[in-house]
Amino acid sequence: IQFMQIQSAGVLLVSELVLLAALPIAVIRHPERLRRQPIPTILTLGIAWLLAQIVTDVVRNSAPEDFLRGWSKIFFVLVNFTVVCIVVCRSLRRFIIYGIGMGLGTIFSVYLHPSSDATIAPWKFGFGIPVTLLVMIWAAHSSRHRYLGILLPLTGLAIVHAFEDLRSLALITFMTAIYCLYQMSTTNSQAKIRGKRLAILAVTITCVTSGFIYVYSRYAEQGVFGKYAQRKLAAQSSGEGGLLLGGRSEILASSQAILDSPFLGHGSWARDPTYSAILAERRAELGYKDLDRGKRDDLIPTHSYIFGGWVEAGVAGGLFWLFVLGYSIVVLLRTSGCEPLLPLFVFVGFMLVWDTLFSPLGMPTRFIAPYYLAAMVVLGSFRGSQSAFLGEI
Repeated sequence: IQFMQIQSAGVLLVSELVLLAALPIAVIRHPERLRRQPIPTILTLGIAWLLAQIVTDVVRNSAPEDFLRGWSKIFFVLVNFTVVCIVVCRSLRRFIIYGIGMGLGTIFSVYLHPSSDATIAPWKFGFGIPVTLLVMIWAAHSSRHRYLGILLPLTGLAIVHAFEDLRSLALITFMTAIYCLYQMSTTNSQAKIRGKRLAILAVTITCVTSGFIYVYSRYAEQGVFGKYAQRKLAAQSSGEGGLLLGGRSEILASSQAILDSPFLGHGSWARDPTYSAILAERRAELGYKDLDRGKRDDLIPTHSYIFGGWVEAGVAGGLFWLFVLGYSIVVLLRTSGCEPLLPLFVFVGFMLVWDTLFSPLGMPTRFIAPYYLAAMVVLGSFRGSQSAFLGEI
């Protein structure tokens, strides 16, 4: 029911109200589930993030329409994560059903309430991620057929993403296939050579990423993926910082905003045209060309969970997402390859790492991110092929 939305302080999903209503019942019935690690740490850091945002907005005298959206964003991230951990993660069956519902709900939401970006590029800004999530759920159930169930469908989906100008999702989808196949092929490796496995995995990831970027760049330069992708690649790779900094150059402004106020944030939906000017100036200094992006607002550019949290709420917001980032990476590296539904968990983990570094937290990501984070908690609790976190399946 994500497509049922209420316009109040920003956009409020009816799904979030249902989760909020379920929160006290879930906590009263199963408080012991909140004591499993690292849930107490996550909730403690999350509450600190919310309190820091409130203090920042009071000190900065943020506009009511801004701080109401900022506080509700953090509040519902914590509520959604708590209820998903207690209720949804009770079994793999519930976890899968919730994932399917979230994927379908996102698709319906895009169809009924498309953003301006989704109207122009519906796959990139709307259908791409939920469709990929549904495909990952299917691949997770077909993972016993490694090539027909994982490699072929995920590689095909990655190609679709590349042609739809979804480079990051194309890379994540392809990396999920390679990562799962590698881990599943080394499930019988003994612990004493774990370091060797991780070293080989690191080299494999580096080579696959480099190869993907090389192949995509070569064909994009030739116009295979369309004229816009050709111009976009030329603009983003024209500067000294390379393609990654060219594509996520907001860090040039958000890092300065953090340095200017590292402990106290700039406020919810922080506005200061100075930082947009800094971004334009530093991009020009590095030699980046600008695509025509239309009129820009005066919001401080962040485009990252971690930088956005730090800019708006101060160090507490940054610490929350820094913990999420570190925990997700550690959990992914510790996978043995014999976990059930491995493609789904790996995809969700890669998405959470990418979004924490390179995506803005808003709608619908504030609804999706708690599911991703809960998935990492479940994956981190697996012992062999069974999770200590899940109840009866």
